[in-house]
Amino acid sequence: MYFFLRYGLLLCLLAAVCEGLAQRVEINVDPAVEQLVRTWTAQNRSNPRTEGWRVQIASSTDRQRIENARIQFLALYPDVPVDWVHERPYYKLRVGAFRTRQEAMAFLMQVRHVYPDAYPTRDPNIHPRDFIR
Repeated sequence: MYFFLRYGLLLCLLAAVCEGLAQRVEINVDPAVEQLVRTWTAQNRSNPRTEGWRVQIASSTDRQRIENARIQFLALYPDVPVDWVHERPYYKLRVGAFRTRQEAMAFLMQVRHVYPDAYPTRDPNIHPRDFIR
């Protein structure tokens, strides 16, 4: 009994000392900064896009040719994301989604035999779910 009383008292004393030593940190933020952070967060949640790399496998002024190339590519690589962009007057077929140029080059080496004119290109508008793991 004496053992529990002694160590119980010691434990209570230790808890009180630790409580007294604890410090509290308070951060005061300008309301304009808080609003800016909330706006930035909301925009990124509604349109989560990031910059990365894709491999461009075709380019043409004929949209139907690009659609046919897209269908052909998806038949060969069904798990790889495919996207096309229209930069007048060209339609450009871009595949994959890579974080670095080296990852895009590694994929390019896999498809080079089918698409000899393919090359890596930057894309500032990639959705995070498209990145190949």
